Amino acid sequence: MTKIRIERNSEWNNKAREIGIYIDGEKVGTINDGETQEYEVENGKHEIFAKIDWCRSPKIELNIAENETKTIKLSGFKYSKWILPALLGIMLFYYLGKYALNIDLNFLIWIMAIGFLYLIYYITFGKNRYLILTEKENKNVLQ
Repeated sequence: MTKIRIERNSEWNNKAREIGIYIDGEKVGTINDGETQEYEVENGKHEIFAKIDWCRSPKIELNIAENETKTIKLSGFKYSKWILPALLGIMLFYYLGKYALNIDLNFLIWIMAIGFLYLIYYITFGKNRYLILTEKENKNVLQ
């Protein structure tokens, strides 16, 4: 049986949303946060991508031999799990400094603006790179 296994990382930024899995342009299912799905396919070349709302991953091409299982890792864009908590921390630091300690921290507003522009890029112009699919190497151990 030839299979494609997709392992989705557990990430808080897309935790409540299902991601659609497309093989050869056809939706074959959805995958939840931290879940692993397997799809049976024919031998040969297959084009795979994932889609969430209007954002998606770049298409990857797999060549699968008979009785082979290819594993693909699905995750969000680079730094997706760190950018929003960092921005919220900077925002908290700014408000504590300004209102509790009476310190002028206006330069932090520019850092937050740059961080939000990074996020906005991935939901507008970079929408086709919002998700990342990477093929994992299968480590077969012969016994």
